[in-house]
Amino acid sequence: MEALEAFDHAMRRESAKAAEAVTRVPVRKLALVTAITCVVAQTLSLLGGRPLGHGGGPAGVVVGQAIWNGAQVGLLVLLLCLWFSDRRWWFVVLSIAAVASLPFAHYALSPGGWAFTALLFATCALAWACDVPDIGVAIGDAPARGTPMLAKFEFLAFVCNLLSSMYNYNLSRRLWPYWGSIYAAVAGLVGFAPNLTTMTDAMYTLGLDGVSMPTYIKTGSATNSLGALIFLLIWSVLPFLYVMYFAAMWKLAKNSPGTRIQQGLCIFGIFHFLFLTDFVDYRFGRGIVNGAQHWCHWLELFAWIVAILLPLYQKLTTNHWRHGNGTIGVMLHYVIAVWAAAFFIYQFLIYFAFVTVYHRVRTDPVRPIEIFGITYRHELGYTGALVLMVFLYGYMAATMRCKRISAQRWRDSS
Repeated sequence: MEALEAFDHAMRRESAKAAEAVTRVPVRKLALVTAITCVVAQTLSLLGGRPLGHGGGPAGVVVGQAIWNGAQVGLLVLLLCLWFSDRRWWFVVLSIAAVASLPFAHYALSPGGWAFTALLFATCALAWACDVPDIGVAIGDAPARGTPMLAKFEFLAFVCNLLSSMYNYNLSRRLWPYWGSIYAAVAGLVGFAPNLTTMTDAMYTLGLDGVSMPTYIKTGSATNSLGALIFLLIWSVLPFLYVMYFAAMWKLAKNSPGTRIQQGLCIFGIFHFLFLTDFVDYRFGRGIVNGAQHWCHWLELFAWIVAILLPLYQKLTTNHWRHGNGTIGVMLHYVIAVWAAAFFIYQFLIYFAFVTVYHRVRTDPVRPIEIFGITYRHELGYTGALVLMVFLYGYMAATMRCKRISAQRWRDSS
């Protein structure tokens, strides 16, 4: 009898521990917050206001656009939750329409933005009215084989780094895999050669009469028309992917030292890719001209560095590679530890924290450091790190023990 009671107590303790490991995502609240965010973004955009900086857009449009990015990410997260909870016919139709409209809805006040707003309100209203169940998310160990790739954290990291490497094709022009050259070859093969201004204007106006793209939106100057299109398409989904990426790292932070610091960095990354990334007015698909773009670009550089180093820190401090991944795992543990230390010292402490910020404050020109004739900051630094991460996480997702992300309907303990 005592043995049965002890067994029952142990089972209850394990059940409670498992319940604590599952994070609850309230779908109806997510739908409400997403709808409110969209209303705020559109309202601010319509109010306009004084220009924000020299040649910048109206303050309301700039801030509204930044919040608009959060509404878009919120809808994609909501659609992901609905995929795991309730795949009704209306969900399938709205999902296809919303994802297909993303490249044409970069800006809240564009015709595509208004169409996306209608889809967003319809999805949020149906998710609320249909009383969709909440989602429980957990992350645990998974063997090298037998787990779908799309459910692995390492696959999410692979996609994020791959897309970041692909859209940085201009910076990595002297670093394999030479994305710019690949785009040029493909464009020449298929005959894709539209004028960048014409292409971006058409995507903004949708060819409608009486609609024109505002002058405070940068179209940029691209020597590679296909590369510019790929840039635009990538930035349709990249903020969403990085929000998911940082959210997963936030949950994994409990397994390694400095949990609160890690989670604070993850919250910063999530907030940045929700509400700050569109302050960077790089080119079409990256915000509106404004006076705060330099500071927000620094914040984005910091977010990129965190996105590269934090998951490596979590792997190293939990000995993930050393346990269950054979000799290759042990080798990776020490090789990546040395590389990460060198990357942190140069890319963050020397270049980001000192060279960039110090010289920017003093308005002195930044002198790039070259190694064997290749600029470290651009080719070998950040973009080189992206290439390394693409191969690292791609190899891990295909052959090694990984972290499996699972999601299912929430089940109350009662």
